[in-house]
Amino acid sequence: MSVPAQASVVVIGGGVMGCSTLYHLAAAGVSDAILLERNQLTSGTTWHSAAQVRALRSSKNLTDLIKYSISLYSSLEQETGQATGWINKGSLSIATNPDRLTFIKRQEALAKLYGVSASSISVTEAIERWPMMSPRDVIGAVWSPDDGRVGPSDLCTALVKGARSRGAKMFEHTGVTGINTRNNRIVGVVTSAGEIDCEAIAICTGLWSRENAAMAGVEVPVWPCEHFYLLTNPIDGIAGNLPTLSDHDSHLYIRDDSGGLLVGCFEPVGKAIAPEQIGEDFAFQLLPEDWEHFEPMLENALHRLPCLADADIRMLLNGPESFTPDGAFLLGESAETDGLFLGCGMNSVGVATGGGAGMA
Repeated sequence: MSVPAQASVVVIGGGVMGCSTLYHLAAAGVSDAILLERNQLTSGTTWHSAAQVRALRSSKNLTDLIKYSISLYSSLEQETGQATGWINKGSLSIATNPDRLTFIKRQEALAKLYGVSASSISVTEAIERWPMMSPRDVIGAVWSPDDGRVGPSDLCTALVKGARSRGAKMFEHTGVTGINTRNNRIVGVVTSAGEIDCEAIAICTGLWSRENAAMAGVEVPVWPCEHFYLLTNPIDGIAGNLPTLSDHDSHLYIRDDSGGLLVGCFEPVGKAIAPEQIGEDFAFQLLPEDWEHFEPMLENALHRLPCLADADIRMLLNGPESFTPDGAFLLGESAETDGLFLGCGMNSVGVATGGGAGMA
């Protein structure tokens, strides 16, 4: 199937943001919208996402985005017939010092205002939900039952299937080589398969958004950083799925994965990388393991999960993610070029927010 000569909207990027944007455009009646992906769906960063969907956040807008994502992800299979891998096992946030306890209790109060289910529970109840966790320094916890996780590749497949059922089209192995503008307005896009006239473009290309937006004279402040999580082989005592465990004081998030554990971190000092290290052809790839950088987080993880000391480590996954200077998303029409919309800079929570952000 060849690319059309004209479309109302062209979405660039086949990750969760691009697929969600296409889905919501089609659902809104833009039946000639198309998505262009230079490689294959999810080939950038979406495929290696830990894909946790935790609603309670620091602002109402961000919380509402994720609440909508939860609603969409939990119902999309019924609509499309395509499984999304949605698992609703809730999330548990623990506190290990009085300041953190005050913070998570404040979050619990905000949850009532934001319409999110969350409640304080005792340390004993927290251990019941996460029996492998060491409770030595835990002084309190908040339980959020509606949270969960999703399969990122399955999710994107379901979103595209829903979009196609409404007339939208998707083209893989179709790279964008230029963006045409006239009087600071989008008029078309140049691809490896030909030119497409269009009135609007949505840049949803994650790590490559800076370069893609520059084709239309738009500056996008996103920068790649290395993002780590540890994967183990199966561990005795893990049967079925556990809630997601957030230990903010140790900068960790933890969940089960295929009978083993996934231990991820947002370390206090991240590791930025030069964009040229990623390159245009980076697809379904990872960066080298860096145990020296991860070691402080591993010590925290061993403190929280003593069973890790005897676990068989499968890999230290190092996947690049794009971040913004202020930690805020880039959503909406650009200031420099009319018709150029941004859906990028998701700061490693693209899957959690992608449902709602794609609608926005």
